[in-house]
Amino acid sequence: MNKSELEKLVEIRDISMAKEILVTELLSEQMVSAGADLLKKLDDFSCRVKAAFWMFLPEEKTWKYILASPLVKEEGPRKYYKRIVDVSKDARTDDNIISLNDISVLNVDDQLIQLLKFAISTGDSVSNIRFTKNTINGVFIDDTHIYRMNVNT
Repeated sequence: MNKSELEKLVEIRDISMAKEILVTELLSEQMVSAGADLLKKLDDFSCRVKAAFWMFLPEEKTWKYILASPLVKEEGPRKYYKRIVDVSKDARTDDNIISLNDISVLNVDDQLIQLLKFAISTGDSVSNIRFTKNTINGVFIDDTHIYRMNVNT
């Protein structure tokens, strides 16, 4: 085994040691914390996140972590998911991470992002805004936990 193969093996082992959070019907403190941590890490890697939030999907009875960036349109969603994986590689063993299965990436032009920006604007900081049982332009939003909504028209 050469040095490069050994480094890859250690890298894979390190990633698996971080704790993947369990996403359920209830928004847990672990989920809220992991969402804020991921956003901060993406900011550190210049991922141009314009919107980040957990959204409850009542039909599926689960939460989805949603990120919106102009890079999704520029590079494509696959490359943006790779950015998320690369950022998560730096996770420590005591970090909680969000599974890619629980993350959706969107372009800033997506209808959902355009809808939410009418109701909430946060700037580039990391906020903690619970937005529950609201209607925007006739669309019912069951529950969201918003960290960032900074989308220009």
